[in-house]
Amino acid sequence: MNNKGQTLILFILIVPVLLLLLAFVVDTGLLLKEHTKINSTTKTILKTTFENRFDENYNEKVVSLFAKNNLPTNNIIITKEEDKVLIAIEYDKESIFGKIIGIQSYKIKSVLSGTLKEGTLQIKKE
Repeated sequence: MNNKGQTLILFILIVPVLLLLLAFVVDTGLLLKEHTKINSTTKTILKTTFENRFDENYNEKVVSLFAKNNLPTNNIIITKEEDKVLIAIEYDKESIFGKIIGIQSYKIKSVLSGTLKEGTLQIKKE
């Protein structure tokens, strides 16, 4: 009995599914990398904020720190209170392989706050 035709049909059916799965894994990995980058940059900015105590031009300094890290600066919300700073950033990251199934972009969002309590900085997600 000749099984070459059955193997070819299975190969033709399985390869596209495996390629789509691989594309999804790569896209998700890039999305997680971008999310990690935005969170670590925001944490660093919060630490710098409390160490240097930005008073004048505070918002411009924070925006310039995001720009230095090649992050979009158009949707940044900065709220500063006496001992608390909240930084929220949201932007769209273009999808690479998600376009195959109709996903044009992913929304990246980070909302972190830094509070100074008893001389130590506490950073938490909001």
